Amino acid sequence: MTGAPGLAAGHVDDGSRVPYPRWRRWVASQRRRTLVARAAESGGDPHDRVYLGYGVVLLALVYGPILWSALAQAVAAVPSLGVDGGTGGRATVLVAGTALALGVAALAGLAAARAGGPLWTSPAEAAFALSGQFRPRDVLRRRALLLAAGAAALGAFAATAAAAGLAGGPAAAEPGALLVAGAGAALLAQVPLAVGAGAQAPGRRRAAVGVTVLLLAVGVVAALAARAPAALEAPGPAPTGTGAALAGAALAAVVGLASAWLVVRVLPDELDVDRAAAGQARTVTAGRGLVGGDSGAVSDVLGPRAYAGRAARLPARLLRRAPLVARDLLGQRRRPAAAAASLVAGIAGALLVRVGADGGPALATAAGALVLYAAARTWSGGLHAFAAQPSPGALLPGTAGRAVAGHAVVPAAAGLLVAVAGAAGAGADALVAVLVVTGLALGAQVWVAGATAAPPGLFTPMMTPNGDMSMLVLGAWYLRGWLVVAGAAWVLHRADHGAAASVAVLVLAAGLAAAGVRRFARA
Repeated sequence: MTGAPGLAAGHVDDGSRVPYPRWRRWVASQRRRTLVARAAESGGDPHDRVYLGYGVVLLALVYGPILWSALAQAVAAVPSLGVDGGTGGRATVLVAGTALALGVAALAGLAAARAGGPLWTSPAEAAFALSGQFRPRDVLRRRALLLAAGAAALGAFAATAAAAGLAGGPAAAEPGALLVAGAGAALLAQVPLAVGAGAQAPGRRRAAVGVTVLLLAVGVVAALAARAPAALEAPGPAPTGTGAALAGAALAAVVGLASAWLVVRVLPDELDVDRAAAGQARTVTAGRGLVGGDSGAVSDVLGPRAYAGRAARLPARLLRRAPLVARDLLGQRRRPAAAAASLVAGIAGALLVRVGADGGPALATAAGALVLYAAARTWSGGLHAFAAQPSPGALLPGTAGRAVAGHAVVPAAAGLLVAVAGAAGAGADALVAVLVVTGLALGAQVWVAGATAAPPGLFTPMMTPNGDMSMLVLGAWYLRGWLVVAGAAWVLHRADHGAAASVAVLVLAAGLAAAGVRRFARA
């Protein structure tokens, strides 16, 4: 059973069905009565949700301006990368930044579609409201409008902060420019939302992926063209700044309004209801696991893995000599799309580290290290599968260290390939920097794989003048690999990629890997 266009369209409404708004009001009244009765029995407050909403709004009002100013200052601190200061150069940079931002947000939308969103639903709602009883767009209209408004707010928030940073800081930004940037971003933010909602419809998933690839390709091409915009100037009179701005505003308005119309009116009727409900149930289960200290359930949020290379077999010669390496190679061959994407992402991360080593900003080095760490997660799939066993290495001869070394061959080979490809043609200093950061990412993967359950001591209340910080510490434990990799890469850049700093980072990577091996041995 899937959503619904067939069931809803095939049902002849003779006027005897209850309209959805009336039915929804009746269900809401029953829920309120149940909440009041349960609160009376348990001695709780039936208005807890009101207090929760009040707390969220208060936090947004307090920390929103701080985050906005920090983002604007971060953008203002990014040095110029040699872009021509003319109108054409600035327009190319604007196109590149917008396309890349939309492409990354569209990737997040595709991931959200696998996790049960952005148009979420529950198994109960799928059974009692989305199985042909009502039109899906009537059931999902309110949450679609809420998603559109939220996407517009986030887009305007990020765009106005970026515009203020490009203007030299919040104090130097003109209100009119911020208003235009916010309005345009609010409209364009509907595109990633439409991509995510389209990925939830069986007939539009390929189109959603195609739009994402197109946005990323346009962003990359425009970013490369921004280095020498004069090379791409067409002969003849150039359009005026006002004309180009009006054309861009009109395009943003048309694309944004069309995307919002798709999200609210079209895509809900094509939603794969069962798939969305299953994804939402997995996400809820993973969230409960995170609250309980188990990070292993997060890998199941995106649903079952797609194994395109099912015909792949274990290499016979390698199986006899190095069975763990053969097993890891088989895992990569059965997921060719993920393996190829991780290699591309790894090369992109290596290029960012190379830019930072050649005199670029520290942000490039840190971002490249994080991209390499994310790509290394795919290469080390065998290691994480080994860690998921009830007793890692119990069925294998030798020590846990030997098993970890066997599973480290494929990630090390992929990391070396990516580092050499990303640093091709660069100097020795850039090559060393890329190799050091790649080794750091691989060592952090071994360290993180060694423990998927949070230590019980992290749940001890940590009272400070600002309240209980235990949940903040627990969140830092979940993100420990990302935090260590980003911090070490930033320190390496601040030390100008010197020999002492490089050796220190390599020692840190070796220490992280050794800590992971010790955890495996104790498991």
